[in-house]
Amino acid sequence: MSYSTEQRRHAAAWKHHTEALPTAAKAPAPYVAKDGRAGGPAYEFCLPAALAEHNLLPDVRDAALALFAELGIPWHAGIGGGPGNHLLSSQVQCVNALGQTVSDPARVAAAFGSTVPVGEVLEIEPGRYLTFEYIGPTDFFSEAPGSDRIRGARCTSVDAAFLHRAPDGGRELVLVEWKYTESYRLRDPEPARDETRRRRYAAAVADPAGPIRDGVLPFDLLLDEPFYQLVRQQLLAHALEKAGVADRVRVVHVLPPDNQAYQRSLPRPEHRALGQSVSQVWEQQLLRQTDRYTVMDPAVFLDPDLTSREYVLRYAPDVVWDEDGLAAALDVDSVDAIEDALDWDGDLELEADGVYLRVGTTATGLSYPFRLSALQELAAELEA
Repeated sequence: MSYSTEQRRHAAAWKHHTEALPTAAKAPAPYVAKDGRAGGPAYEFCLPAALAEHNLLPDVRDAALALFAELGIPWHAGIGGGPGNHLLSSQVQCVNALGQTVSDPARVAAAFGSTVPVGEVLEIEPGRYLTFEYIGPTDFFSEAPGSDRIRGARCTSVDAAFLHRAPDGGRELVLVEWKYTESYRLRDPEPARDETRRRRYAAAVADPAGPIRDGVLPFDLLLDEPFYQLVRQQLLAHALEKAGVADRVRVVHVLPPDNQAYQRSLPRPEHRALGQSVSQVWEQQLLRQTDRYTVMDPAVFLDPDLTSREYVLRYAPDVVWDEDGLAAALDVDSVDAIEDALDWDGDLELEADGVYLRVGTTATGLSYPFRLSALQELAAELEA
């Protein structure tokens, strides 16, 4: 089963079981595309369009809707000024994970401290310690000549950003790009648009002091995704650093390690000749300044103290909602085989509300829903 298919299955299970959604939101619904049209079949992993704002979890919903409206940020395939209705939206996952960090510098440090040596978190915008769809203060690449840029639309932007004073005393700006189930195919030719892209970015790519190794791939082959986005965001980081916005500007790429379809997004033989994965080609072949780019595993956000219990239930890969789900998670055909699959030597009691492990006269259990990893850890602890 592919990573994307598995995530759709998890999303549908969350939608069916969660108490965070109104009953009407649990109905299957067609996907509403960027053009506002709802075509195709009804999916379990999509919300009804009228209830799409519930794609944002309760802890972040009101604040995120207000912030995006204030900053004029469009939602990807948004509906009525709110988010889209696809439960696997990477923008929505990013906001669900980071929404509470906007006003909480300690939470920013806790989230990113294992990836970046975070010191004192500073305001990046008045009253905000993290912001979304950051584009920087200057149109470095003439992406919107004669008009105002729109954050998150038709210009180089990153999903989130924060500013901190690093332990060495330098001010560092961190640009956060968030991926979920994305993968990419060979694009169709776009001669007119490609000429515009060449005019905007080719000189910066060719700059010997820039972040990209020029000559590894012809410019036209850097226009294939995901390299086109990676290149532009690294160029933005470099331009921001040169402009003195911060002493150091780093891109943090939040990327699920299990999304192998993303890593296989090497659409041309020239890409594949440079490495076996997107990360290998990007980090080892194309990126000149490797200290300005870091990959982060989003599993760190599967911590209810950092995000919320509901975030964990929605996005953790091993959530068990009921007895049948436990058997499926352990890859057994019947509930009778659960005890052996769990590798538990004591008595196992399966009740309607949860699972109980008995040692002598004492039973310790977990109530549904829970993570399979939590049950396995409990079994190991009791065995010890």
